[in-house]
Amino acid sequence: MAEALVTVHSIWRWLVLLGLVVALVYGFSRSSDTAPLDKSTARPFTFALMMLDIQVLIGLLVWITNRAWEFDVFLAWIHPVGMLLALGVGHAIVGRATKSGRTTAYRTAAFGILAALAIVAATIPRDAWF
Repeated sequence: MAEALVTVHSIWRWLVLLGLVVALVYGFSRSSDTAPLDKSTARPFTFALMMLDIQVLIGLLVWITNRAWEFDVFLAWIHPVGMLLALGVGHAIVGRATKSGRTTAYRTAAFGILAALAIVAATIPRDAWF
């Protein structure tokens, strides 16, 4: 089961990265839009963060089943803590943008996705990129 979780985690990461990039492009493409950001127009952000939620959940299951705290420091602590941080930052900023009702909400949400994506990219193990 542990190997299956690792495989799913490895495959799903590409969909998560794609979802974050799509949400980022959506947010910046609508940054000059004066329409409010509400639940219906925030769907790309919501779906991208939901995909990240699932990835972090799978990653935590991998971490527990493989006893990853016994691995090297990066895989044991930096990677999981970084991903949890990315998840929190993304949800906090996108959530705040959605509730703000400001005309800059799309840009704010896009910066939230960008911040999450930057943290994710910084804490992905180097050998996982290829």
